[in-house]
Amino acid sequence: MVNEYTSIATTPGLADNLVKVAYDLAVKEALRSLPTMRSFVSIRPEQPAHRGSSVVMNKFNWFAEAAVTAAKTPLTEEADVDSTKIPATTPVTITPNEYGFAVTSTEKLANRTFAPFDAFKARAIADHLGRTLDELIQDQIVADTTAITVDGGAVNALTSADELTSAFIRQQVTQLRVDNVPTWDGQFYVAAIHPHVAHDVREEAGSGGWRVPKEYINESDLITGELGAWEGVRFVQNNRIRHSAGGASSAEIYHTYFLGAGGLAEHVVTEPTVRVGPSVDKLGRFHTLGWYGDLGWKVYETKAIRRVVSSSSLEALA
Repeated sequence: MVNEYTSIATTPGLADNLVKVAYDLAVKEALRSLPTMRSFVSIRPEQPAHRGSSVVMNKFNWFAEAAVTAAKTPLTEEADVDSTKIPATTPVTITPNEYGFAVTSTEKLANRTFAPFDAFKARAIADHLGRTLDELIQDQIVADTTAITVDGGAVNALTSADELTSAFIRQQVTQLRVDNVPTWDGQFYVAAIHPHVAHDVREEAGSGGWRVPKEYINESDLITGELGAWEGVRFVQNNRIRHSAGGASSAEIYHTYFLGAGGLAEHVVTEPTVRVGPSVDKLGRFHTLGWYGDLGWKVYETKAIRRVVSSSSLEALA
């Protein structure tokens, strides 16, 4: 006896017509962490004289060591001291620029899609805004600072073995303190670090390696993406930290930014925001959503930002 089965496998005509892919009506975004570089801005112009193409901030400088040494000589009883000029200020110029991005969708698309497209479009635009600012800030840091490689050589000579070490981190903190750079929050410096580099630091074995980070009593003190505090530095992971195949034999190189207070300045003419464009077609069927901002950045104090370049054992995962 032969059984005739009505099934997906043996009845293709029926299955093709009746068995269809089911779609979840709740469409969600791909996972993505938030950028963090703008969190490290600590200097902004306070009283611009007027609107202009750029803004100049003046930075007071301290007396040189020679002036301190000269003041150690005892005064002569009947002779007055010579007056000394206050050191000249150093101007810091920030030139803002307009930035923006827009998406135009049709009314027909909105009428046909089963998912809340407009809500996703708004979130996608906001995500694009954050990532663009993250890149622009890093562009300025790279332009205004000198790379410090972990081996003391050229960036393009770094190999896959030149990882960031605990000892090198301690050297950066020591130099920040030698340069009298104020800490970020009155206690710690901060470091923006790629997760691959953070992995290497935490994996380092032996005495003096990564220890249990400081346990915060108030979690509101945490910066978004913060890994913990160690060796006087609050480490903040960001997967958009600059990295590229710029080392020897195309080895992947990674930037890590160690920052104190007063390192990065920002001038905002127009705060970046999501904007809804007007419908200018005859029937109002085209809808534009985008973002716009007019702003700029500059390294205010070069001593307060140390840009370290290293490799990572996880570069193959980049």
